[in-house]
Amino acid sequence: MPHRHTSRDIDHQLAEHLDSVWGDPATWVANGLQWMHLPMVSDYMHAQISGDPCVTPLEWFFSVVQTQHPIPVGRALVLGCGQGHVERQIAKYGWAREILATDLSAKVLEVARANAAAAGASIKYVQADMNCLPVGHPGFELGSFDVVLGVSCVHHCADLEHLYASILKLLAPSGWLFLDEYVGPDRFQYPNSQVRLMNQLLDILPERLRKTMDDRIKGNLWRPSVKEVVEVDPSEAIRSCDILPLLDRHFDIHEHRPYGGALLRVVLADIAQNFKDKASEAYLHSLLQAEDDLFRAGRLQRDLACVIARVPTAASTSSTGDH
Repeated sequence: MPHRHTSRDIDHQLAEHLDSVWGDPATWVANGLQWMHLPMVSDYMHAQISGDPCVTPLEWFFSVVQTQHPIPVGRALVLGCGQGHVERQIAKYGWAREILATDLSAKVLEVARANAAAAGASIKYVQADMNCLPVGHPGFELGSFDVVLGVSCVHHCADLEHLYASILKLLAPSGWLFLDEYVGPDRFQYPNSQVRLMNQLLDILPERLRKTMDDRIKGNLWRPSVKEVVEVDPSEAIRSCDILPLLDRHFDIHEHRPYGGALLRVVLADIAQNFKDKASEAYLHSLLQAEDDLFRAGRLQRDLACVIARVPTAASTSSTGDH
């Protein structure tokens, strides 16, 4: 039987809404593939984060941890796990002896649990809300985790202050936090200049590269209203621009690697499948180069970041004294 916490820990209305939005993985690619489904894109982004296109962000994180902590670590906590890719990678490479993963959507947890079983991975799944992690409950004992990971999930958290305080309590002294997150404008309220650049890149593509799965021609991108974003997912990018400033107040930042996607994450959404053949490689390379040139020229801010942070020394000392 799935391990759940008490009703007061779970926003059931939001959980049910997230079930309908994220619970069925097939709906995520119903209109087409996304930008990170493309090997050239993921290699390019990996190079910006780890310095090597062949080294993924997770591999980079655990290689950094290994410089100061034996691998495998004891316990790893994965927040907002979705289908379970992060924790299955941890299990596959033996980076942690025990893995606990959480998500607010019970339906997507079923998917993650089935994926773990199919992969033969020993992972414990718990329905929990990042806004009120069950600190002190069984499995969430104080100081019991060596690493906590949040990948494409923390931008869904409204109470970042409480989340960071909870992570500090859950991490062992000198424990590690890894974030790979959207840190751009709240609710995707991009500046007009950014939307114009998106459309300019889309406009250079021939129609054959702008077709969605249902044969529509993608064009005329616009900034969604806050209402439109909330209707799809009330937690979407709710305080994304606060993630890094607040993180800096709670943790010691060990590494901060901003990376691309401010344009291409939107431009390539639902049309990425058109760039998987050799004939389209030149177009994809040009898109990547154009976005990078805009970053380097200061005309565009990077909306994504990988961060490795640690429990501050003072907090570690205090935590040690409490035990």
